[in-house]
Amino acid sequence: MALRALAHRPRSEAEIRARLARADLQAEADDTVAWLARLGYLDDAAFARARARGLVEGGRAGPRLAERRLRAAGIPETAAREATRGAIEEATGERGAGAEVALCRALAVKRAKGAPLSSLDDRDRARLARWLLGRGFAGPVVARVVGTFDDTDVGVS
Repeated sequence: MALRALAHRPRSEAEIRARLARADLQAEADDTVAWLARLGYLDDAAFARARARGLVEGGRAGPRLAERRLRAAGIPETAAREATRGAIEEATGERGAGAEVALCRALAVKRAKGAPLSSLDDRDRARLARWLLGRGFAGPVVARVVGTFDDTDVGVS
Protein backbone atom coordinates (compact mmCIF):
# COMPACT_ATOMS: atom_id res chain seq x y z
CA MET A 1 0.00 0.00 0.00
CA ALA A 2 2.80 2.43 0.91
CA LEU A 3 4.66 1.67 -2.32
CA ARG A 4 1.51 2.29 -4.36
CA ALA A 5 1.05 5.65 -2.63
CA LEU A 6 4.67 6.60 -3.38
CA ALA A 7 4.35 5.46 -7.00
CA HIS A 8 1.64 8.07 -7.52
CA ARG A 9 3.68 10.99 -6.11
CA PRO A 10 6.31 11.65 -3.44
CA ARG A 11 4.91 11.73 0.08
CA SER A 12 6.10 12.68 3.53
CA GLU A 13 6.52 10.24 6.38
CA ALA A 14 3.41 11.67 8.06
CA GLU A 15 1.35 11.12 4.92
CA ILE A 16 2.47 7.47 4.70
CA ARG A 17 1.71 6.95 8.39
CA ALA A 18 -1.75 8.50 7.92
CA ARG A 19 -2.45 6.29 4.92
CA LEU A 20 -1.43 3.19 6.87
CA ALA A 21 -3.56 4.29 9.83
CA ARG A 22 -6.62 4.70 7.58
CA ALA A 23 -6.09 1.09 6.48
CA ASP A 24 -5.83 -0.07 10.11
CA LEU A 25 -2.12 -0.84 9.73
CA GLN A 26 -0.71 1.39 12.51
CA ALA A 27 1.21 -1.57 13.99
CA GLU A 28 3.21 -1.95 10.78
CA ALA A 29 3.82 1.77 10.30
CA ASP A 30 7.20 2.01 12.08
CA ASP A 31 8.66 -0.96 10.22
CA THR A 32 7.24 0.18 6.89
CA VAL A 33 8.53 3.74 7.28
CA ALA A 34 11.99 2.50 8.31
CA TRP A 35 12.08 0.11 5.35
CA LEU A 36 11.05 2.84 2.88
CA ALA A 37 13.66 5.22 4.33
CA ARG A 38 16.40 2.55 3.99
CA LEU A 39 15.44 2.06 0.35
CA GLY A 40 15.59 5.83 -0.19
CA TYR A 41 11.91 6.09 -1.11
CA LEU A 42 11.01 8.23 1.88
CA ASP A 43 12.98 11.39 2.66
CA ASP A 44 11.11 14.27 4.29
CA ALA A 45 13.87 16.83 3.59
CA ALA A 46 13.96 15.99 -0.12
CA PHE A 47 10.15 15.92 -0.21
CA ALA A 48 9.98 19.39 1.39
CA ARG A 49 12.54 20.87 -1.03
CA ALA A 50 10.82 19.43 -4.10
CA ARG A 51 7.31 20.38 -2.95
CA ALA A 52 8.36 23.93 -2.04
CA ARG A 53 10.12 24.32 -5.39
CA GLY A 54 6.99 23.15 -7.24
CA LEU A 55 4.73 25.51 -5.33
CA VAL A 56 6.98 28.55 -5.64
CA GLU A 57 8.24 28.14 -9.20
CA GLY A 58 4.78 27.36 -10.50
CA GLY A 59 3.49 30.61 -9.02
CA ARG A 60 0.90 28.72 -7.01
CA ALA A 61 2.15 29.87 -3.62
CA GLY A 62 4.06 32.57 -1.84
CA PRO A 63 6.12 31.83 1.27
CA ARG A 64 3.38 31.59 3.87
CA LEU A 65 1.08 29.41 1.77
CA ALA A 66 3.96 27.11 0.76
CA GLU A 67 4.95 26.73 4.42
CA ARG A 68 1.34 25.96 5.40
CA ARG A 69 1.07 23.30 2.73
CA LEU A 70 4.33 21.69 3.82
CA ARG A 71 3.22 21.75 7.46
CA ALA A 72 -0.07 20.12 6.43
CA ALA A 73 1.97 17.34 4.83
CA GLY A 74 3.69 16.71 8.18
CA ILE A 75 6.93 18.62 7.65
CA PRO A 76 8.23 20.32 10.84
CA GLU A 77 7.99 24.13 10.95
CA THR A 78 11.71 24.88 10.69
CA ALA A 79 12.21 22.41 7.84
CA ALA A 80 9.20 23.86 6.00
CA ARG A 81 10.49 27.39 6.43
CA GLU A 82 14.00 26.47 5.26
CA ALA A 83 12.74 24.56 2.21
CA THR A 84 10.48 27.45 1.25
CA ARG A 85 13.23 30.03 1.69
CA GLY A 86 15.58 27.93 -0.45
CA ALA A 87 12.97 27.51 -3.18
CA ILE A 88 12.26 31.26 -3.31
CA GLU A 89 15.95 32.13 -3.41
CA GLU A 90 16.50 29.57 -6.16
CA ALA A 91 13.55 30.84 -8.18
CA THR A 92 14.51 34.51 -7.96
CA GLY A 93 18.28 34.45 -7.67
CA GLU A 94 17.92 36.85 -4.74
CA ARG A 95 18.86 36.32 -1.09
CA GLY A 96 17.08 37.34 2.11
CA ALA A 97 14.04 39.60 2.22
CA GLY A 98 14.60 40.75 -1.35
CA ALA A 99 13.78 37.26 -2.61
CA GLU A 100 10.16 37.45 -1.45
CA VAL A 101 9.76 40.92 -2.98
CA ALA A 102 11.25 39.71 -6.28
CA LEU A 103 8.94 36.68 -6.41
CA CYS A 104 5.91 38.79 -5.50
CA ARG A 105 6.80 41.34 -8.18
CA ALA A 106 7.26 38.61 -10.83
CA LEU A 107 3.88 37.07 -10.03
CA ALA A 108 2.20 40.48 -9.96
CA VAL A 109 3.54 41.37 -13.41
CA LYS A 110 2.50 37.96 -14.73
CA ARG A 111 -0.98 38.36 -13.24
CA ALA A 112 -1.26 41.89 -14.70
CA LYS A 113 -0.47 40.33 -18.11
CA GLY A 114 2.67 42.39 -18.55
CA ALA A 115 1.03 45.76 -17.92
CA PRO A 116 3.16 48.08 -15.80
CA LEU A 117 1.93 47.86 -12.23
CA SER A 118 2.04 51.66 -11.94
CA SER A 119 -0.59 51.90 -14.72
CA LEU A 120 -3.21 49.91 -12.80
CA ASP A 121 -6.18 51.82 -11.42
CA ASP A 122 -7.12 51.56 -7.72
CA ARG A 123 -9.67 48.81 -8.30
CA ASP A 124 -7.25 46.61 -10.28
CA ARG A 125 -4.48 47.32 -7.79
CA ALA A 126 -6.73 46.22 -4.90
CA ARG A 127 -7.77 43.08 -6.78
CA LEU A 128 -4.12 42.23 -7.48
CA ALA A 129 -3.20 42.86 -3.84
CA ARG A 130 -5.96 40.48 -2.65
CA TRP A 131 -4.76 37.82 -5.08
CA LEU A 132 -1.15 38.13 -3.88
CA LEU A 133 -2.21 38.06 -0.22
CA GLY A 134 -4.21 34.92 -0.95
CA ARG A 135 -1.08 33.38 -2.42
CA GLY A 136 0.68 33.81 0.93
CA PHE A 137 2.76 36.95 0.55
CA ALA A 138 3.23 39.30 3.50
CA GLY A 139 1.09 42.43 3.54
CA PRO A 140 4.01 44.91 3.51
CA VAL A 141 5.59 43.06 0.57
CA VAL A 142 2.34 43.12 -1.41
CA ALA A 143 1.79 46.80 -0.59
CA ARG A 144 5.29 47.68 -1.77
CA VAL A 145 4.96 45.67 -5.00
CA VAL A 146 1.55 46.96 -6.07
CA GLY A 147 2.49 50.49 -5.09
CA THR A 148 -0.08 51.16 -2.40
CA PHE A 149 2.50 51.69 0.32
CA ASP A 150 6.25 52.09 0.53
CA ASP A 151 7.61 51.66 4.06
CA THR A 152 10.59 53.84 3.23
CA ASP A 153 8.17 56.81 3.30
CA VAL A 154 7.28 56.18 6.92
CA GLY A 155 9.48 57.56 9.66
CA VAL A 156 10.48 55.11 12.37
CA SER A 157 9.50 56.29 15.82
